[in-house]
Amino acid sequence: MAIVTRASTAQIFSNNMRNINDVQQSLFKGQNQISSGKKTDKFSGLNGQVEQFVFLEDRINKLIRYEENNTINKARLETTKLALQDMTEIVDDMEDLMVLRRNGGIGKDAAFEQQMRSFVKSLGASLNTTFEGKFLFAGTATNTPPVITEPEIPKSHTLGVPDTSYYQGSQENITMRLEDTIEIEGLLRADDSTFQNLFAAAFQSFEGDRLNDDEILKAAYNLIQAGKDQLIAKTAQVSADIVAVETTIERQENLRLYYKGVVGEVSDTDILEVSTQLSVDQTILQASFQAFATINQLRLADFL
Repeated sequence: MAIVTRASTAQIFSNNMRNINDVQQSLFKGQNQISSGKKTDKFSGLNGQVEQFVFLEDRINKLIRYEENNTINKARLETTKLALQDMTEIVDDMEDLMVLRRNGGIGKDAAFEQQMRSFVKSLGASLNTTFEGKFLFAGTATNTPPVITEPEIPKSHTLGVPDTSYYQGSQENITMRLEDTIEIEGLLRADDSTFQNLFAAAFQSFEGDRLNDDEILKAAYNLIQAGKDQLIAKTAQVSADIVAVETTIERQENLRLYYKGVVGEVSDTDILEVSTQLSVDQTILQASFQAFATINQLRLADFL
């Protein structure tokens, strides 16, 4: 009987020590999970979900980069829209001035040409608008002002025929990639036929004013109306592009948050579950220490 008792006591002691060690490790793991908010700091602790975790993290990081780029794209488009709206106001003034000249509101004197040249200069300045130090209407040549303004904007080579004599930007458009499968084909360039018509109309009106020829002034007026209609359409297109970018940003944000939630299910600590386990571990550890204390109270005589 004494042999059985001694063997049983030794086994209890050994089991108790092993339990204390296991529970201490469990407590340490649980405390780390609560303090870090993560189940583990190693891939080995993801229980076979490493591939899913890595994929989701990669997608989240990619979406973040697209969101950041698209925020810049949106701001660039909004700056473009403001510039186009400014140009529309300038063209309205140019159109009104031509009407006044044809109706005799302004006589054949320096007033018409002086005012029209001021409008042309303002139009050129708007086309040389920059965003973050880069010219918006120069195509890919973003470091070059697209419209020649010094000493003055060059006139059309042939009276009343639109051309790009004033343009010094690139012939290639900037392409904005919103996400893997969506692109917006470039921003509007200053050599677009819209602006060719506007500049050609202004230069033609100078000749009509100089010759006091209403037919030439009428042709200039028709040309500027055509350019204005194009300008309004281009502004509407930029507005549509802004909406497309906003929609894309919203979709990317929602997808990123969804992926983040899935990643959380894989890697984030379940606070309730871990807290419950910590409580259980603490109870077990306390009981183990009590058992250990009881064993330590045994005397040598108990084993003889």
